Formats: sequence, structure tokens, C-alpha cells
Amino acid sequence: MVISKIIMEKIITLPSSLYQALIVEGESQLPYEACGLLAGFQKQVTSFWPLQNQVKSSSRFFVPKEIVTSTVKKIQNRKEQVLAIFHTHPSTKPVPSQFDLKHHPDDEVDMVIISYKYGIPQLKWYQIRHNTYTACKLVIS
Repeated sequence: MVISKIIMEKIITLPSSLYQALIVEGESQLPYEACGLLAGFQKQVTSFWPLQNQVKSSSRFFVPKEIVTSTVKKIQNRKEQVLAIFHTHPSTKPVPSQFDLKHHPDDEVDMVIISYKYGIPQLKWYQIRHNTYTACKLVIS
């Protein structure tokens, strides 16, 4: 008997207006990493919450816990869920680094990275589980 395992690819929908907001935010913070939260319902992004990177670094970002907590409460007050943590890679590929994986706070929240390495911004969405990552399909609508 043959048992087949079907792996459902996670498909995320991101409105083009929010895609543009992410690109603009990332560009406005260059040469440093930008960061923020993406929120919505299940696999549909409905809002972007930019956060201020406190370390002014091109390879790291940090936001104090109080600010993150306050932002998450605002998201929850809108009856949305945090879907992903967004950050940029000003000069490296849009792939999670070992540091990114090690410090990712919650396997239930995805990771979004925009890279500016190649001139044209490249956005990638990842599920993070146990310090590993899987790319998700992203539909910009």
C-alpha cells in the first residue's frame, strides 16, 4: 500500500498598497535595517506596523519589549493577529541568517525579509519552525 503525504504550501496575500509601504519603509531606513509587524487574518495581510530599529545597524534590529507589547495590543484591539515580523537586509540576500533564526521569538509568527542587495527590492515570506525556515508563496494583490 502506498501512502502519499500532501504538503500544503502556505499562500499569503499581501495588498499592493502594503507591499509598497514595506518597500518605502525599508528604503527610508537605509543603510540600516528597518523592522515592523504585519497583521491580519489567517493568510491575508491587512495592516503594517513600522517599528523603530533602536540599534541603527545594517545587520541587526532591536525594538524594546514595551514598544512591541504596546503595538501588539493595538493590533489585537483591531481584532487582527500578528502574522509576521518584518525586517530588511540592506546588503545581503532575503534569506534568514542564523542570527535571525536563533532570535525569532515565536514559531506561530512568520518572518518577512526585504533585501536591497540587488537594486530592485526582493521580498520573501518564511515560516520559521525550530530554527529552520520554509519559504511561503506570496500573492501581491
